[in-house]
Amino acid sequence: MDTEWKKPYRVLFVYALTFIVLGFACESPLDTFEGLKTIVLSSDILITDYMELAGVPATLLNVGLVTMAMALLMYANKMPIKSGNIVTIGLMSGFAFFGKNIFNMWFILLGTYLFCALRKESLSKYLLPSFWASSLGPLVSSTFFYQGEVTVSNVVVSVTVGLIIGFVTPVLTNYTQRLQHGMNLYNGGFATGLMAMMLTPILKAFGYEFNTVSIWATEYTASAASLLIVVGIFFIGIGRAIDPNAYKNYRNLIKRTGNPSEDFLELDGVGAVIVNMGVNIIVSTAVLLAIGDDVNGPTIGGILTIAGFSVKGKHVLNILPIMAGIILSGLLRGEGAMITPSAQLALLFGTTLAPISGTYGPIAGIVAGFIHSCVVLYAGAGYSGVNLYNNGFAGGLTAIVIYSVLNEFFKPREYSEPSESMKPKEELEPITDLDDLDLYDE
Repeated sequence: MDTEWKKPYRVLFVYALTFIVLGFACESPLDTFEGLKTIVLSSDILITDYMELAGVPATLLNVGLVTMAMALLMYANKMPIKSGNIVTIGLMSGFAFFGKNIFNMWFILLGTYLFCALRKESLSKYLLPSFWASSLGPLVSSTFFYQGEVTVSNVVVSVTVGLIIGFVTPVLTNYTQRLQHGMNLYNGGFATGLMAMMLTPILKAFGYEFNTVSIWATEYTASAASLLIVVGIFFIGIGRAIDPNAYKNYRNLIKRTGNPSEDFLELDGVGAVIVNMGVNIIVSTAVLLAIGDDVNGPTIGGILTIAGFSVKGKHVLNILPIMAGIILSGLLRGEGAMITPSAQLALLFGTTLAPISGTYGPIAGIVAGFIHSCVVLYAGAGYSGVNLYNNGFAGGLTAIVIYSVLNEFFKPREYSEPSESMKPKEELEPITDLDDLDLYDE
């Protein structure tokens, strides 16, 4: 029986276990569990920085548990780790720093399981979209623990909402992808945003209220940024150690548009992808520091998400124009506009529009980033912060509009040439003339 697909899981399990061990190593287990309890009982509505809410150890434990649960579910369903899985690992572990926790994902996953059982299909087909749908975890948490009480009615509402999200969203993502033409990488965020726009008003009509919050840590910037830069450098070195062609292949990788149909892993190899992750981590962290932003739970989540999408969509040449447009918007809006929590998240998660700059050029990317930075401030007003992928929803709106204009007037750039070392070996041509064959040794 083929077991090759299992080998990459060793790295994933170590990744998850590292967070768990660090969570317990930083303080006493009882204190860490107490912090985890605080995380589970919170509403998780944007923006809830777990590092500020419950401390670093509890946050790391939550990240480890969420990642481990995801890894075990993928392993149990015999899912080989490909680019889509790596993207999802970045998303899940990143958002476990602010919004996703080991409690609020399960009703959504159960909803997807029921969908698969009804259709008699394998859960593995829809498991990744179900993980994306957990971006509406705050809707589950805020209804389950509504006003700090666990009542029968609250539990029924919470479970029902979770099941609906898990049942509908994985299918909805197939349709929303067509609307955006690959210009918005966070298709799951756009789909869950539509779900939130429907469910939140219904719940409000029956008396539930959802208020945005701002729990935001500022004291971890120096230490967290230093660690991220070290991790980035390590990734660049590891990529080269795995594949001697990694740097050369990386130079080919950054020519790509970033459309999600392009699989960097298959086209450029694992070494180049790891190098790309390292470069993107360093660049993202450096941009945050350069404009005086914070490195905390939510921004670490943003950087991990960028790292995840480094396997399929993002590289330094297509994310920097988006960031430049967002920074330009902040400068024009006045002093302090770029250091607000929402603006800092837009700076990182706004890179969901990287395919626009990759496909239509850096000027288009700057314009897209500029528009997105304004749209994202108000796009989620209808769902009061219950969708963690708010930038994905705003990015979808921006992508749909801007694509229709760009595609009408400009020719999209394409590049699909695989790296030299990833091209299949040419078969030897058969010898048809005996004169071409040297029958004698010199």
